[in-house]
Amino acid sequence: MTDDKGQNSGIASSIVNFIQEVFNLQDNVDKQRAREEILGSINFKGMAAFILMASVMVASLGLNANSVAVVIGAMLISPLMGPIVGLGYSVAVNDWDTLRRSLINFAIMVVIALLTSFLYFWLVPLKSLTTELRGRIEPTSLDVMIAFFGGFAGIAALSSKVRNANVIAGVAIATALMPPLCTAGYGLAMGSEKIGYKDFTGFTASLNALYLFFINSIFIGIATYLFVKVTRFPLAKYQNAEQIRRTNWFIAAVAVLTMIPSGFIFYKIVNEELFNAKVRRFLSEEIETTYSNTFLDIHRPTITTTDSLRYISISTISKRIPQNTIDLWNQVLQTKYKLPKTRLFINQGAYDPNIVEKQGEEFIETLYAATGNEIRTKDSIINSLKNQVARLNSDTIPFVTISEELKAQYPNIDHFGYAVFNYRDFNKKGRSVMPTFILTWKNNSNSHALIRQRKTDEQRIRNYLKSRLKLDTIQFLTD
Repeated sequence: MTDDKGQNSGIASSIVNFIQEVFNLQDNVDKQRAREEILGSINFKGMAAFILMASVMVASLGLNANSVAVVIGAMLISPLMGPIVGLGYSVAVNDWDTLRRSLINFAIMVVIALLTSFLYFWLVPLKSLTTELRGRIEPTSLDVMIAFFGGFAGIAALSSKVRNANVIAGVAIATALMPPLCTAGYGLAMGSEKIGYKDFTGFTASLNALYLFFINSIFIGIATYLFVKVTRFPLAKYQNAEQIRRTNWFIAAVAVLTMIPSGFIFYKIVNEELFNAKVRRFLSEEIETTYSNTFLDIHRPTITTTDSLRYISISTISKRIPQNTIDLWNQVLQTKYKLPKTRLFINQGAYDPNIVEKQGEEFIETLYAATGNEIRTKDSIINSLKNQVARLNSDTIPFVTISEELKAQYPNIDHFGYAVFNYRDFNKKGRSVMPTFILTWKNNSNSHALIRQRKTDEQRIRNYLKSRLKLDTIQFLTD
């Protein structure tokens, strides 16, 4: 019996030792090298600033082109982790000089990234909201957890005696610090203009994206703080118990205050997804099974909100649904599927007689209006062509009779001629056919009295020809 107890105790001890070895951090942490690398990656001067600008441009291009691969590439080359890890480390080891440097460089980093992304999105003509951009404007509690565990993995890999480039790269991708900053720049470039998602303007999207960035930054810093405390990095300056307690309370308060808005957003998104799931199940179980191949959009209903009610709209394509069936479905929707403030609306399409009558009347009115306009246009063209044909037909003008009448009244006429010419006024569009009369006189004296008399005679002849030939417009040429 005693031997069995001893054997069991030995097995339990071996298991405990094995677990301790698996999760032991102290023997695998190179604290001195970790401190040097953290301090060396804080400053954003010279080459680090240019690398940051380049990575922002790459990320902005990827977001603009909706390319996941390009966005991931930008996250891999971005040096954003340095000041953030420096913040968590400096608070944990009570190094206020490093904390001050980290805060200054963090601010420099944010300003450079925002200005670069703003200029890019302000200058490029393509400003549509892509899927990649939209994914950064609604931070949730899930982003908090991603940032925390990503930050923990990052500081662990940085402190490890065995360097693992894959872990560092994975942390850069998971924590996603770069895309939110670029999305904030996109929002600033859009300004107060609607971006095509819900009621978001550019400024709203920018604030939400910045909130996501600060969530990631704060929880990466908190993960770094906890890791440094757990692995007992040496303090830069002594802290008494009261200082440690105040620091811990401050960090806890920052974490909670940061999480609250994301919790509300996450709650709304979860509720929306649960609602959509119930709607899909209702349409599939209650409607599609009974009326197969009847509805056009059974799997893509239109959901709208009016006051406090939500409406699910679907349309028929082959049958008319009785009103009592629709009423029954609404009862089932509210009782069985627990959606009391939701109503089903069915657009009966061409099978609703009221809609048919209304659409028929509107169609006939439109047809009459279009036909009337077309008839009036054609009548105008026909009349114009008739006038031109009449003018071109010289047989309709009694030229010989008119010329004799004019010669009898005005003996000094030397020549009288008539022709129809194509006439073009270059100050106006188009051309016309113009009846043209030519008149010359025998006596070419330049006396003022004779000139005045001829002008009077020419005006009388012009009026006579218009009246005699019933023409509105003629061209009258004299010598």
